[in-house]
Amino acid sequence: MVVLAASVLSKSGKVLVSRQFVDMTRIRIEGLLAAFPKLVGTGKQHTYVETENVRYVYQPIEALYLLLVTNKQSNILEDLETLRLLSKLVCISCSLIYFLSF
Repeated sequence: MVVLAASVLSKSGKVLVSRQFVDMTRIRIEGLLAAFPKLVGTGKQHTYVETENVRYVYQPIEALYLLLVTNKQSNILEDLETLRLLSKLVCISCSLIYFLSF
């Protein structure tokens, strides 16, 4: 499995947080993340979209997308498990921030 990047995006495509795990230029990752909202159709039940170079594995959460950008040779089941773990991490982090703010 090769996760190129893990990101949190708004539904409009604005990048809120992104972490790259391989050496790639900022322009390339920004281009990949900018292309994602155009590839996602509304009302679809899929959790991934493929282009000729990469696979986007995503999970919508209210007004956000949790997104993994992987290479096409990666194992989709491992990618989905990684996305599930990322989802748990984001939920725990948001809960901690919420509780610490009081």
